[in-house]
Amino acid sequence: MLGVIITVIIANFLAQRFEFMPQALWQIFLGIIIAIIPELAKIEIDLNPEWFMVLIIAPLLFYEGQQTKIKIVSKNIKEIVQLAVVLAFITIFCLTFSLKILFEWPIALALALASIATPTDATALESVKEGLEMPFKSEQALTFESMFNDATGLVALEFAGILASTGKFSAVASIIKFLTVSLGGAVFGIISALIIVRIRQGLLRKQLNDLTGHIMLQILTPLIIYMLAEELHVSGIIAVVIAGIFHREEQDRTLLQSSQMINLVNQFWKLLTDLLNGVVFVILGTTIVKIFAFESSFLELAKFLEIAFVLYIIMFLVRFGYIFKKVKKYKPAAIFAIGGVHGTVTLALALTIPVTLGIAESSTVVQELLVIAVFLILLSILVPLFILPVILEKKKMGYSVVELRNARTELANLATNYIDQQEIDKSLKKGLLLRVHSQMGYDVKVDDSIWQEINNQLNKKSDEAIRSARAQGTLSIDAVNLWDKMVLGNMQIKKKTIKKRHVYIEVIKYSLINLIRKFFRKNTIEDEIKRTKREISRLEKKNDKVKPVTKKNKIMKKIKMYKRRLYLLKNYANVDQRSRWINAYDELEEFLKPINNEFISQLEKQELDMGIIVALKQSILAQQTRMQRSLAAKETENTELSKVLQYELTQISLMVQNNKISSEVGKQLYNEVAAAQNLVFAS
Repeated sequence: MLGVIITVIIANFLAQRFEFMPQALWQIFLGIIIAIIPELAKIEIDLNPEWFMVLIIAPLLFYEGQQTKIKIVSKNIKEIVQLAVVLAFITIFCLTFSLKILFEWPIALALALASIATPTDATALESVKEGLEMPFKSEQALTFESMFNDATGLVALEFAGILASTGKFSAVASIIKFLTVSLGGAVFGIISALIIVRIRQGLLRKQLNDLTGHIMLQILTPLIIYMLAEELHVSGIIAVVIAGIFHREEQDRTLLQSSQMINLVNQFWKLLTDLLNGVVFVILGTTIVKIFAFESSFLELAKFLEIAFVLYIIMFLVRFGYIFKKVKKYKPAAIFAIGGVHGTVTLALALTIPVTLGIAESSTVVQELLVIAVFLILLSILVPLFILPVILEKKKMGYSVVELRNARTELANLATNYIDQQEIDKSLKKGLLLRVHSQMGYDVKVDDSIWQEINNQLNKKSDEAIRSARAQGTLSIDAVNLWDKMVLGNMQIKKKTIKKRHVYIEVIKYSLINLIRKFFRKNTIEDEIKRTKREISRLEKKNDKVKPVTKKNKIMKKIKMYKRRLYLLKNYANVDQRSRWINAYDELEEFLKPINNEFISQLEKQELDMGIIVALKQSILAQQTRMQRSLAAKETENTELSKVLQYELTQISLMVQNNKISSEVGKQLYNEVAAAQNLVFAS
């Protein structure tokens, strides 16, 4: 099963990278690859049909129910009955007699295949129509149909099993059976949902709000409801859908009481259902290969494809005619007809054929029905993939990627200004700025040449001001010397970086060395002096043994560097000298602050890329904190970060009100910041 999950993950990334093919088809395609490649074919995917219904279908239908409000269902109950019951039975009737007349199939077998072919899949449709704007009424009708017609197909399949075993069929008994199973499932779903909701609310009232426990209860809910409903011989499918709808009602009522839990549970369900759907389509892909392995005759496969194609055309005509009769318009009828995509439930019902009809799983009849069902699923996915883009408009984004990027950068700049105004420790400011800078996303890149030019301009301006101040006697010699050391250090770093061009390797190496030092070395000044002396002694001995002049020169440079380091360390160990450095740094920082602010203001007036401005502010602060390594507690940083995020939320509202950004961009930014705020509060 792990291999299947990995396959789903890969397929999802491929679907995002190569958008010409929907996610479901990528999952099917990789399922085929798994079954073809000898090494991967060892991944055995074998699920008991009954457990397939319990572990996959029940959670998926429960989640679909959770996406629908009870008010919408009650308001559209007539339409739901017409689509999920009336249209479903008309479709089953037409398919059954078409198979009987055109292909001379036995009624029981024809009814079984018709029952399998009737249920539709909203998730598969979502994958196919991604990026397209479907009319609201058409989408709602397809959703209602897919939520409830599964039960109709399952009941009809049970009738096929009875007919196959007894050879008798009673219309009255069938209607009574259908009403009993359907209404019984609905009633059981309501009762069980209310009981579980009361249990969960009781736990919350007693402050038993463990997230893991409540999530596990949510997972078990559809499984328990489905199994108990089937034991009572009522529709487990309808029971879990109705239970899902009532759970949605509970969420809406307790939104403010347990918002964190509801948010987490919803995200978990979205992840789980996406995974389960992916697993189904991967299994479908492996099934296709098994079909070709089982049916060696091309003519036989062509015959089954012909049957699947005929069934698809009949379903298309029935669905088209049903909607056209109601709305008298071709386009909505065509959208509804093509939108009847088959997927998870169709495959699940096909897998239950041996149990339902009471025949061996390896029998020819079972394999033939499975072949036709798979071909039908593929046709229902491929046809809308080519037709829907012709009759539907592309979904228009409320904003462009560039617009969203600019808005994020503007928000980060406002937050940076807010942080700069706060009277907090500089190292804490730096940490906050790093977090705010990450808000701009991974796609923000600063042009190296522009960045270098801006830094050179700022350094030149600062240097001129410092020389002028020193000439006028308004800046101490210690501050000027410190500035010279900082500028020289920056130049050496740039020279080294340009020369080696292995920035990432150097960063990793530096980080590892510091990590080792942190755990295994004493970091007092006295210990550092001893280590430096030992290194000088080692290099001097090495220099005596080396003969080539070039190597001697390199070693001498290192010795000179370490001696300079030793001199600085000894001075730093001197309390009076260290005090002079700190005072000089404070003086220099106070002097440079208005110069930096003026320079940044000039850049903002030039309408330069905000990403560069935010990066420059961060760079200046990083330079300031380089000599002040006092660390703030994480709790303090989170407290300040929550203030910054709250400020950002206010700024987003103002930006929307002042028409600086569109409401769609504002909504996206608000969701991002609110999610970050939730994480901060949770930590």
